[in-house]
Amino acid sequence: MSEPEVPARPVLQKLLTHGLGSAIVEDGYDQVGGVVVLAADARPLDTPEKLLRAHGFEAPGAEYVDVVRFELPPAARLTNPVEPGSGRTPLHPTGFLRAEAIVPVWELDRTRYSYGAEYWRIRADGAQRCLSSYEGVARGWRGAKGWRPWTPLVGTRARWRGAELAADLVGDSVLLATRADAGVAGWEEVRPQTWVTAVPAEECELFEAVFRATWRGLPVRLLASGPEQAHVQVLVDDEAQAHEAGATTVEPGVFEVTVARSELSDLRGVTNEVVPAAG
Repeated sequence: MSEPEVPARPVLQKLLTHGLGSAIVEDGYDQVGGVVVLAADARPLDTPEKLLRAHGFEAPGAEYVDVVRFELPPAARLTNPVEPGSGRTPLHPTGFLRAEAIVPVWELDRTRYSYGAEYWRIRADGAQRCLSSYEGVARGWRGAKGWRPWTPLVGTRARWRGAELAADLVGDSVLLATRADAGVAGWEEVRPQTWVTAVPAEECELFEAVFRATWRGLPVRLLASGPEQAHVQVLVDDEAQAHEAGATTVEPGVFEVTVARSELSDLRGVTNEVVPAAG
């Protein structure tokens, strides 16, 4: 079977584990990555049992399951996890969910949710309800109990008038965000020391910065970094290997750990640029 085609800005669906759902509700967690599917492909999986079984979980009698539906961020990378010759052993080695419907699996490099992402609850009777929406890096999830300041190492950023700022693409505009004691004229303070403004998209260059390194012989991606420590994602498929090195499973197939900066070697970065559409 040939590899399915993906639209330029598809609407994706991410199944939330209990931990990921709680992180959004309690702390306003806004990062996403790992196994995703196209929301349109997943429509037949319209009950908790169907959806959980398709993802490899056994949960008979589950009352509900939560998902997030969101547009692929403009600079994020979506790949086929079972590309021939990759040497990988992904969670879904066939390239499809375990379902009667044909639902291809994709792998999303860690990014930040796009503006307008929606948190949905699917109940056992098939009823679906949107519980929250993501209002950008500065405002976060509507109704969430908490909010986490963003990291420049994950998610969409913009070059604008010589500055590099956190950014959300909203239609033909870009919502810029900065943290500062005092704002600039015309900027709105949406929470203490957090300022936003909207500018035309054509004034910005959008990109994502991705930094990788080696830690204890394993490839890692930097998710957050300070003077002494860094929080990283361990880029291996083998859970036992990740755990032996000291990492924790945050969801199936995704492993993270906080490490000393001095333990990182071979630090390198790439910038995923958004190429303007020809017009």
